[in-house]
Amino acid sequence: MNAANNIHLLCIADPQRALAASLSEGNIKHFQYALSCGADPNLTDERTGFSVFEQACQRSGSAEFIQECINNGADELVQNKNGKYPIHFAVSSLDPSNIQTLLRSSARTIDLSYQDQTPLHMLFEVIDQNNWSNTFECVKVLLKNGADINICNDDNRSPIGVFVKNSKNWRTKSEFWRKDILEYCLKQTNVDVDTFRKGELRKKIENLFPETKIPSYIMESNLAVLISLLKSHKDAKFEAVYKQYKEENQHDLISWKKDKTELVKAAVHSGTLESVKKLVEDDFVFDADSELSDLLARCCSYGNYDILEYLFTKIGHTDREVKQINTNPLIALVVKEINILKDKDKCPYFKCLKCLLADGRIEIDTTDDKGFSALHYAVKYKVDDAVDMLLKNAAYIGKQNMFKELPICEMSAEVLEKYLDSCLTTNEKRPGDDDYEISIDYSCLVPPEYKANYTGDKTTNANAFSDEMLPIVYMSKSSDLKHLLKHPVISSFILIKWLRLSLYFYINFVICTLFFLCFTWYVVGCYGQDNVDRFLKESLRILSLAGTTYMALRELGQMMLHARQYFTSLENWMEIVLIVASYTVLLKEFGDDFRRVISAVVILLSAVEFTLLVGSLPVLSISTHMVMLKTVSKNFLKSLILYSIVLISFAFCFYTLFNVSSAKNNTGTYSTATEKESEDKFNKFADIRTSLLKTVVMLTGEFEAANIEFDTNSTSYLIFVLFIFFVAIVIFNLMNGLAVSDTAAIKAEAELIGLSQKVEVIYKYENALKTNGIDGFITKSIFSIFPTTFLQLFPEYLPMHYVIVTPNQSNAIFIPRPFHNIDSASRIDVESHIELLPLNKQPEEKIRLTIGCCVLPACSRMDAKIMKYAKEILHSRNRKSRTVDRMQPMEARLNKIERDVGKILEYLSQSQTMK
Repeated sequence: MNAANNIHLLCIADPQRALAASLSEGNIKHFQYALSCGADPNLTDERTGFSVFEQACQRSGSAEFIQECINNGADELVQNKNGKYPIHFAVSSLDPSNIQTLLRSSARTIDLSYQDQTPLHMLFEVIDQNNWSNTFECVKVLLKNGADINICNDDNRSPIGVFVKNSKNWRTKSEFWRKDILEYCLKQTNVDVDTFRKGELRKKIENLFPETKIPSYIMESNLAVLISLLKSHKDAKFEAVYKQYKEENQHDLISWKKDKTELVKAAVHSGTLESVKKLVEDDFVFDADSELSDLLARCCSYGNYDILEYLFTKIGHTDREVKQINTNPLIALVVKEINILKDKDKCPYFKCLKCLLADGRIEIDTTDDKGFSALHYAVKYKVDDAVDMLLKNAAYIGKQNMFKELPICEMSAEVLEKYLDSCLTTNEKRPGDDDYEISIDYSCLVPPEYKANYTGDKTTNANAFSDEMLPIVYMSKSSDLKHLLKHPVISSFILIKWLRLSLYFYINFVICTLFFLCFTWYVVGCYGQDNVDRFLKESLRILSLAGTTYMALRELGQMMLHARQYFTSLENWMEIVLIVASYTVLLKEFGDDFRRVISAVVILLSAVEFTLLVGSLPVLSISTHMVMLKTVSKNFLKSLILYSIVLISFAFCFYTLFNVSSAKNNTGTYSTATEKESEDKFNKFADIRTSLLKTVVMLTGEFEAANIEFDTNSTSYLIFVLFIFFVAIVIFNLMNGLAVSDTAAIKAEAELIGLSQKVEVIYKYENALKTNGIDGFITKSIFSIFPTTFLQLFPEYLPMHYVIVTPNQSNAIFIPRPFHNIDSASRIDVESHIELLPLNKQPEEKIRLTIGCCVLPACSRMDAKIMKYAKEILHSRNRKSRTVDRMQPMEARLNKIERDVGKILEYLSQSQTMK
């Protein structure tokens, strides 16, 4: 009575818990009461991971509980998180009553598979000497309710095949019940013993159970049998059964389409091209339910190049189908499986790669979940042939993975240089002809979103800024790839980007130069002085204010766009201090002492800022000297950090030995410094600050030893000599040697340094514009004046991803574009700074590149050094090709001689054998 009261109270408080408790107690009445109180048999218990219905199916003797759960809404077709259905739990209980009760409600679950095993498979896997009786009863229940005994598992074995496989030693173990079960199954059902695993089952039954009669079997035409035939690669039998199955089921279009899809997947998985053709040619459509992307991925992962090639011929070119094709990174899947130890002509994955690259619908830069593209994997696994193929098909070298790594990070410099050489082509004219042209291809530098077969959201990327300089910036910082900056492909790309930027850069340079000149003139010649012309003073002050305001707006714009990156730069902090100090000087005149201090500060800051601005000019001599200054300064400071220990120690020694205020007089008391000594404190090491400054000056060789009193202590001679040796001779000359070596190294790489500086300037300006989701009136106003895409070359400026240069026509640069009808007169496109030339007779129009009327036309041409290097590469390539052509006849002759020698040796060996 107390237990009943407790369960009633528990049902009121927590009916779900009461339901589980009544099941564990085996009390059906309490179980029914809990269900009536609102308990849900489908609700999963977080502690066990199973619902009450699933627990009841697993418990032997729970048929009544299972029935009550079904009566109260339990769903037999709901999978557990592990993938099991209730029928699988019922089978694991080995209770035929549980199975019978479950099947009585719904027979659709009888052949559901879990890990490619049907309930019959599961029973025959666990049957043994201890449980065979209950298991046999469960088998009978399933067979009587229509379970299919001819469905195969992932090992292509039917349930009887599993049972016979585990019955090898049934006689020695006295498991004679196995024979009874086998004969029962053979009599009660039509068991297929010939289809699976090339008739292996029939042979095993004849060997293990020789007295058992195997009845004849007529092949059933159902989906499971067809899939089994595909896995067994029995094409002839598959065609016969498929024909029969088609005649029986094609009237139900929905069901037939679903079965056809399953058959196509099974045919692709089995790798049988003929079966795939048989299924696909029969009006099959790759829709959203066909799992096309998975089928293609399967072909790529297993190297089924013939099926892959055939499927591409059956797939349309609509946007939906192209997106389906590019759902998975197919090329990356193939490249990962390539074995470099195998012959590429025989490797199926190389054939898959060629098939994918030949199809224009495939995105070559598609990445996997780690952000790795096909080029990443080709470089990672050192598949040089794949790297070469991908680069020739315009794979992007600047794609970043999840680790912020580019494909060129581990790429061989020789492989990349060889590809860049192939990007230079001519129009087959002689190098001396006036119409001789050199084409420079930039396909490897085109970001994926600007390619024709890009399937991403183009509307999202329409206003986004693509970092086109990223791979080139990495080259400029890589010791292995830095020399490639001089390659015509890279250097010409940098030049064209610079021509796009130069107009804005020089405008900024001119404004800042005028500001620095006016501001310095005002501070030095007018600030705080009353004897200066009033008009001149106010004019300089207004011009300086305008320049300071321009700098302030410029820095404010950078700060608003990139606040985090902005404040990490020391140069930006210096510019902020300069702007604040400039406004302080220009808006108010202070007293004499403070005026001198702040004037000196602003003059020094403006000079440093102007030096940095001039140093950013991409002129070879200026950029080289600026790099020298920065490099030598950094190395000097690094050296001083270490050597400062010695300098500070000597400064303290000199202060202790030569301090005039600490010298004792003859009476033993400290004497005060005379008036003459006060005037020479610097040479007498009067205090610690002066001693440190004097020691640093002595480092440069300014000793003034005549003013140092060595008579105060004999030890002073020894310490001074040590200072001269270690500091003035060793340390100072060592630092000078470092400066000389740095200068020599920088001069040796002057051209590379000039290119690196140009890359740095372009990248700096691109970063200032690289922003997404710009909001606010001020920022929108800024970008209405300076569009964010004015530095981008793709996709509008170079729509065909290459340029044409005419070396014999002043190295003029032409940009090819798809042909459009234009007027006969040429015109200037001000925004893109290009001159449109009327070339209506050409299949494409050529657009001559200029950078505006304010710059000399010579600045719009390709650099002569770049074209000289390009001609050398083309000439070298032509010479190699001619050498190969000449070598081919010689190789043929050598092969003939080798064959003749082989025949002679074979004849001689046969003659000796006959003797």
